[in-house]
Amino acid sequence: MLKNDLLESIANPDDQLAAEAQSGDITAEETLIRKYSYIVTRKAKAFFMAGADADDVMQEGMIGLLRAVRQYDPAKSASFATFAEICVTSQIISAIRSADRIKNKALNTSVSLNVPESEGIPLEDTLRANKADTPEEMLLLKDVTYYILNNGDNVFSDFEMRVLNEAMKGYSYDQIAEKLGKTPKSIDNALQRAKKKINAYLKI
Repeated sequence: MLKNDLLESIANPDDQLAAEAQSGDITAEETLIRKYSYIVTRKAKAFFMAGADADDVMQEGMIGLLRAVRQYDPAKSASFATFAEICVTSQIISAIRSADRIKNKALNTSVSLNVPESEGIPLEDTLRANKADTPEEMLLLKDVTYYILNNGDNVFSDFEMRVLNEAMKGYSYDQIAEKLGKTPKSIDNALQRAKKKINAYLKI
């Protein structure tokens, strides 16, 4: 190996591990999965709060992480951590959409949108309009919005998209209103419309 290649592999160990995993090295694959399983755990907690079954969400998240390991291309993608987060989120949300299409029929690898209240709050309620924004809700809002846009879809108006961008940066309604030259009420209305559109999108 040339000196520059060696230095690059040291600087980007995830790139090297991904390449080895894609060449059939099971140890390299397991190393990456262990290293980034925290992403799955974090996402699973967020979606469990939204009412999904925790085990199903974890299972879907791990499928997404495994897909990230096998599909990662450092020449085309950002860091492995970023790519892994995208794959995990995409897998979980795809499962939620699939589960909703079959109207709560149980599948071994699907996530249920509607569960008894004793198990949690359904995602559609977590992102419902007129609900106070919480850190968990904003995480879900960010994930689902990114998923929609990353799939080449855009159900939002230009103004709703601007409000979403600012809200996901952590700005308050008053701060967003000042930045966009609108009233706090108009900001709230735009965000509630966006939430309704997200719920409608998940049920398509």
